[in-house]
Amino acid sequence: MTRAEVPMLEVANLVKHFPIRSGIFIKRTVGQVQAVDGVSFTVYKGQTVALVGESGCGKSTTARAILRLTEPTSGRVVLDGVEVLKLGKENLRRARRDMQIIFQDPYASLNPRMTIRQILSEKYQLMGTPVTRSTISDLLDTVGLAEEYADRYPHEFSGGQRQRVGIARAIALNPKFVVLDEPVSALDVSIQAQIVNLLEDLQDELGLTYLFIAHDLSVVRHISDRVAVMYLGGIVEIADRDDLFDRPYHPYTQALISAVPIPDPRVERARETIVLRGDVPNPANPPSGCRFRTRCWKFEQLTEAERMVCVEHRPALAEVPGGTGHRAACHYAAVREVVRA
Repeated sequence: MTRAEVPMLEVANLVKHFPIRSGIFIKRTVGQVQAVDGVSFTVYKGQTVALVGESGCGKSTTARAILRLTEPTSGRVVLDGVEVLKLGKENLRRARRDMQIIFQDPYASLNPRMTIRQILSEKYQLMGTPVTRSTISDLLDTVGLAEEYADRYPHEFSGGQRQRVGIARAIALNPKFVVLDEPVSALDVSIQAQIVNLLEDLQDELGLTYLFIAHDLSVVRHISDRVAVMYLGGIVEIADRDDLFDRPYHPYTQALISAVPIPDPRVERARETIVLRGDVPNPANPPSGCRFRTRCWKFEQLTEAERMVCVEHRPALAEVPGGTGHRAACHYAAVREVVRA
């Protein structure tokens, strides 16, 4: 198998429910917030898989559960052959060398009381790895920062520079897998391009595998190899990047892609934007059957019998016609009209 065909991360039926508690003196569990509910996907070595969807759909919770920053309720996570959810405290600590995260907010993710040198050295010290001045200098150079920045504090840096420090911290111990939790959403557009290019260069140089969490589909189309679309705690469609953008099957994916601006004014004016009605349902009380049916723009066009299938049965993530690994969780995906950008 080539590098791209070797699984780096395998996630199967991942579930994370948060209990809802009530009572003043005696706390009782009265419900569950189903933040992540049965997520499964695979990321191959050297690949970038993007998780996309509206805010609150469970993207970041999925990533944190994979890294065990939040303990999953159930499921299976295998990172380069290691069962992550079965690791004890000490083995998990050692395994963190191989899995790292770059956080969304560069202003909140760095300790304001520590210099950049202290922030980067801390990672080595926690793992018992020797660190020298040249180690920090080389690390800063890798992310495009000068050595003289090492003894400054985070408040002396711009947002883009802080995010470069966050990237340096993530790659310090040569990880195999990195979660990018909306790493450019808090940055100016001009800086976003620089950070995305840096991430791509580091992936090529260090052989990194990425799970890229985002809601900006323009960035996703540029950086990802494969895209998984999430809605209300579950994956509703997953496919290779070009296949998903050119042939979206699920009506939710079609709505998301129709909202992506096109630089050609004539094409932009001619196409139809799908506006979803209502709000995302409460994850503590999700709809029966297909969770998207309450906002589905095609639901009203179905017959009464077809609607009952949507109401009563949750669709499985199944292969769509074409045999390209493109899967969608929709009872009627094969007969739905495809919206082309």
